[in-house]
Amino acid sequence: MEKIIIATPLGYGRCSSPYVFSDGVEIRELTPILWESSVAGKLLSEHEREYLDASQYWLSISQLVEKRHLYQTDDDLLARARQAMYALQIICPCGGRNVYLKLRETAGGLDNVGSWHPAQMRGTRMGRLAAMEDQGLQEDFDKVFYGVRRAFDEDVVRLQNAIVLLEHGLQMGHMYLSPLMWVMGLDMLFMAGEKEPFVERLVGFLGRATQVFPAVYQDLQPQLQISEIVDDVYELRNIVAHGREIPEKPFREMRNILDTTGASITSDYTYAQIVMESALFLLSKSLRKVMVDGLVELVRDEAQWKQTLKTGARLEQGRVGPATTI
Repeated sequence: MEKIIIATPLGYGRCSSPYVFSDGVEIRELTPILWESSVAGKLLSEHEREYLDASQYWLSISQLVEKRHLYQTDDDLLARARQAMYALQIICPCGGRNVYLKLRETAGGLDNVGSWHPAQMRGTRMGRLAAMEDQGLQEDFDKVFYGVRRAFDEDVVRLQNAIVLLEHGLQMGHMYLSPLMWVMGLDMLFMAGEKEPFVERLVGFLGRATQVFPAVYQDLQPQLQISEIVDDVYELRNIVAHGREIPEKPFREMRNILDTTGASITSDYTYAQIVMESALFLLSKSLRKVMVDGLVELVRDEAQWKQTLKTGARLEQGRVGPATTI
């Protein structure tokens, strides 16, 4: 038997300590990687190897297997590694290099015997400012990962599409096309199709007074409630989807994200960038709530899910309460 690991590097400063989750998933250090003697390592550029060597913590999944041919594929393990990264982005959509190494554990270190290179997830400024470890990583990862696994293993297409569109938007890294991807994901998840049901169902599901963004560095809480931005999130989607020019007001006006004291968190932002950031976090929050609350089975049933969303929208219309965060 030998231990096979598939791992992807986390960005600098994303984690400060290792974590052990279920099903062989960990956030851990990987040293030493035997680049000089490895087969796949010779196919990486010097720049790529320098970046990978500088990565302290990696998201990894491992499995004990019978000794096999060097080039035998591990599609199932790779799929689990990618699903683990989806779960991580749902908890904190910070982007990532999205390089996956297949490693074989030996007495002298880790032998790199394969690699996969999906497009890099570029992330956004607010995604990078949000500290992953402050977003309930330890508490919620297993629940989110389990929900992601069910979405793909059981072909819950409504969830699959939303998760993949979360990744695609991060890969595009475009101020207008990325939110188009994220709002498409929300539209599929909430079975809306038009602006009014989209707004009502999203607000009903997450709560109108919920803060869009989590606290960022030095515990600054961005002050932006869902009810303040959700109409414009869908409106920007419509403008981009129909090929119309982005209007000066309000989308190209200069605005910044403020904290609860009124101080500016961002600088040199247009309103479209705030809408873009909001679309990303609204999708990640919605997916996280589905997974953490164990709603995968409900989402699968079209009639029950639609009725649940409609009921939530009606209840939220008459509810007034303090702002919350998710």
